[in-house]
Amino acid sequence: MRKFESAWDNGDFSFAKVFLTLLLVFGGFMLGNMPLMLLYPSDRGQTMADLVAYFGFSALFLLQMIPFVLGLLGLVISAIYVHKSSPLTWFTSRNKIDMNRIVFSFFLWALLVIIPTIIDWLLFPSTYTVQSDFLPFLETFFLLAVCLPFQVLFEELLFRGFIFQGIAKRTKSALFAVIISGIMFGMMHIGNPEVRSEGFGLLGIYITLGVSISLMAWLDQGIEIAFGFHLANNFITGILVTSEDQAFQTHALLKMESLNVSLGSILMLLLSILIFFVVCYKRFHWGSWFSLRNNH
Repeated sequence: MRKFESAWDNGDFSFAKVFLTLLLVFGGFMLGNMPLMLLYPSDRGQTMADLVAYFGFSALFLLQMIPFVLGLLGLVISAIYVHKSSPLTWFTSRNKIDMNRIVFSFFLWALLVIIPTIIDWLLFPSTYTVQSDFLPFLETFFLLAVCLPFQVLFEELLFRGFIFQGIAKRTKSALFAVIISGIMFGMMHIGNPEVRSEGFGLLGIYITLGVSISLMAWLDQGIEIAFGFHLANNFITGILVTSEDQAFQTHALLKMESLNVSLGSILMLLLSILIFFVVCYKRFHWGSWFSLRNNH
């Protein structure tokens, strides 16, 4: 089996072509933001609540998804026509995508998100408001189920595929690539409204998640498990809990005034991530990072 981190060994990844790919991807992402910028009057306020009030949830969510779709298109075009490589090598080191890994990681992380949330709700019911409107929830469920795979696939191919593999190629260190690609993923969220309202402690959580997901991709030699984890995280949190300061406003089952980043919630997240790694280590027979570095 070829090394996942060595995908840049096959294809043309000269500096000029890497730069062209970044232009295509981020150009597509910026172009995808234009409809939202052109359709929204600047005098109507800039908070997420203002945007939701003006567009409605469905229209706003679909507008927010356009940049990810165009960015994903830029990545696929670049892989095929710029770098003369297969997009599959950016996704996995296996001969085909392992759907069982995606499904397993999705439901495992979904369970590890749902259980702590229910416990927190039962312990601190005043923190949450139950949103009992069924039709808006059904709308949210459907839109997230259809659209989020494109968003998550874009971010995974960019950070765990293109960027991770590129850093590993240039530095000859997959472990360094895990750390840097994970930090870059976390820093991508620095402009999110919830980060502005909750502070840089939340940004640290995003970085922790980013490094964890990059480590999954390296240990499993592909992004199937990372993709399932990431999709479950976005989808389950999207239908389970929303807050007024989130980047994605959804008609979730529960609503909070703001994300409550406490020491207890951070420790619970770290425990859940640890459990996820232990289960996957046993289920997929992962080696240690040392054995990967020396024997893959």
